[in-house]
Amino acid sequence: MSHRICLLVAPLLAALTLLPGCGRNNANSGKIKLAFVSNNAHNFWVYAQKGCEKAGKDLDVDVEFRMPNPGTAENQQRIVKELISKGVKGIAVSPNDAVNSVDFFKDQVNKDIPFVCQDNDLPDVSARRCYIGTHNYRAGRAAGELVKKAAPKGGKIAIFVGRMDATNAVERRQGVLDVLMGIDAKEMGKVTDPSAADLKVGDYILVETKTDEGDQAKCQTAASSILTRNPDIVCLIGLWEYNPPALMRAAKGTKATVVGFDENFETLQGIQAGTVVGTVVQNPYRFGALSVEILKGLAEDKGLLKSALKDGEEIDAQNRIFIPHRVIERGNVKGFYAECRKILGKE
Repeated sequence: MSHRICLLVAPLLAALTLLPGCGRNNANSGKIKLAFVSNNAHNFWVYAQKGCEKAGKDLDVDVEFRMPNPGTAENQQRIVKELISKGVKGIAVSPNDAVNSVDFFKDQVNKDIPFVCQDNDLPDVSARRCYIGTHNYRAGRAAGELVKKAAPKGGKIAIFVGRMDATNAVERRQGVLDVLMGIDAKEMGKVTDPSAADLKVGDYILVETKTDEGDQAKCQTAASSILTRNPDIVCLIGLWEYNPPALMRAAKGTKATVVGFDENFETLQGIQAGTVVGTVVQNPYRFGALSVEILKGLAEDKGLLKSALKDGEEIDAQNRIFIPHRVIERGNVKGFYAECRKILGKE
């Protein structure tokens, strides 16, 4: 939700998926056919694709991986329908426009094949078999703690994210704000109006929460505009993978620092350089691998394979499987950078 290296990888992957048989199920393999659909085409999902590929090989199943571009609910649902018509036996999706997509996934997907949410959940948990991803509210709280490190005396802040109709965006944003307001909680309570401006949150002032529909250039333009109007902003917070690099460029030459989400290589380089305080990283590789394993179990009528979970992973009463997040700062960024390169086959 990347990197200078991945910026080269993604166009190549996109081009390869247009070739016959590449990134597609082998219709004659006789293997179980599963699918994984992201919510956009940003490089965060390259890690998930690597996880899907490894799990597919290990479990002897075919996995079709799709990244909608444009990342709209309409395009995503078109892809899902196409995959179902091709005979996939299970599908993992990061739903766009979650609130308005419930009926589609509940009535046109989950009733016919095993369907799990990954990265982003639906508000109606009966519309899917399980959720696989980060506990986004708690991860948002971790980002809030980074803001406090970035600006311990308080001051003006601004939050940036692709869309506020995504559950993960709501939860991450609220986690940040609750920490700054001194609210101690493990689960999200009251949600702060996403349109709130110049809102006092503890010692901080939330100037604005800006959305960009997944467009990095639009994010940078918006951040530059906000900084021009508010040159005393102390911290910019980017909640999706491509946001922090855009904020870094916008903040160059200003007093604002950046707090990020995810493992964009530019973000990691910013941490090393001291222009980014830190980033809260998820584990998209694990999202992909576990989604494949869970879907295979469901397709084989084995139920929800809780045995597939690793140490540190947990499942709650709503069948939400939480993959632990991590906080990357200057002290541990070098090792994490090498870990990311290894996943992408760059070591």
